[in-house]
Amino acid sequence: MTVNTLMNTNSKMTEQDPRAPMAPAPMVYNPDNSVAWDRMWDNFCVLASAGGPPHRATLLRAQTDANPDSVGYRFACEEIIRGIALVSGLQAAPAQTGWIAIECGKASRARWLSEQINQENVEAYAEETRVFVPVGDNFALKGEIKNVITAVAKTTHYWRDHLATEIKTSLEWEERFKKLARRFFRR
Repeated sequence: MTVNTLMNTNSKMTEQDPRAPMAPAPMVYNPDNSVAWDRMWDNFCVLASAGGPPHRATLLRAQTDANPDSVGYRFACEEIIRGIALVSGLQAAPAQTGWIAIECGKASRARWLSEQINQENVEAYAEETRVFVPVGDNFALKGEIKNVITAVAKTTHYWRDHLATEIKTSLEWEERFKKLARRFFRR
């Protein structure tokens, strides 16, 4: 966790609630006024699943009744997709209304990321090698759009830099066994 204590008004150190949502990172902009998603974080809090603070206090849900033809929806999709590419190197694309699909390359990675993103209080689910994150026509740049990109940045950072190879391998074998079991029991 990046912040363990806070100063109270009497200048005494007090413990911060480790389950309190993390403080937002300040917005950073490029010279063209686009958000510099890849330069906003110099460190990350511990994942919520490991006892760190979740990114949000409440669950951010997909707006499945959004108007995908609206200017707001198209902007939110484009900005979330651009942000995901910058923070994770992963490719994303609009999916069914209210969702953006992120290609993870492996089902084990998609499932792990979706579970971790959910624990950060951003709705997500996995199908095959893709993880789906929410989008909506009412998503604001400094609010919901930033929340989705931050959750993806935080979780992909941990997958890439902190998750042991043995755990990744174990998750991959688990997915293979599930796939084999589905094929076997379908007969």
